[in-house]
Amino acid sequence: YRATTERAHSVLKTRYKRAIAQQQRLFQTHLVRCRLCRPLATPQLLQQHRLTQQRRPQQRQQAACYASSSSIGAEEAKRLIEREGYKILDVRSARDYDAKHITKPARCSINAPVVQNDNVTPNAQFLAEVAAQASKASKLLVMCADGGALSDSALTQLAESAYSGAVRLQGGYAGWSEVWSPSGKRRPPPGRWVSTGKEALKSGLNIPGVAESYDEGGNLTSARWAKGLQEGEQLPPSW
Repeated sequence: YRATTERAHSVLKTRYKRAIAQQQRLFQTHLVRCRLCRPLATPQLLQQHRLTQQRRPQQRQQAACYASSSSIGAEEAKRLIEREGYKILDVRSARDYDAKHITKPARCSINAPVVQNDNVTPNAQFLAEVAAQASKASKLLVMCADGGALSDSALTQLAESAYSGAVRLQGGYAGWSEVWSPSGKRRPPPGRWVSTGKEALKSGLNIPGVAESYDEGGNLTSARWAKGLQEGEQLPPSW
């Protein structure tokens, strides 16, 4: 009981300190911004406020430079989605988007095709479709199939319409798929088998020394075996 009480007191004390600190920040902000109350502010507080105001244009310039950079790789894109609030703006055709697109994190991907389903005819409603799903202050990772011409067209139109937070996803959907699955799981390196938790092992009773790993769905065609078959040999028809 004593330990539980001490933990509860510790939590309450921490919350109390945070609330007091927040009130102090609000009060200090009011002092430096209100013309009537400003004479009451200390010189140190006024100096801190001036330094903060001087840093803000530099921070905005850094953010603008970051947003206008040529491209962001799949690794960095995943971090921006999970921690910085970026969304994927998939500019592929509606048909390509419906066939496969990034599904996780949930609601991280929006589709505004820059071309129609023939992948040639420009979509005149592109900006209208973007505006219906994202504000001009939204942080967007622009993605097409390969990070090429469609992304160029989309970024140009977004920049002309004052979307300042648009960044190209390097390699587009193909570049993303080399590192991550549509559900956001990391793909294994080429040539390396990594368990997904849905496999089962089956002993090759009629082939000495064989142990196969195959999907629970019975996908023996793509099963991998450790040893027992020579190059070019296939599993017996009975399997």
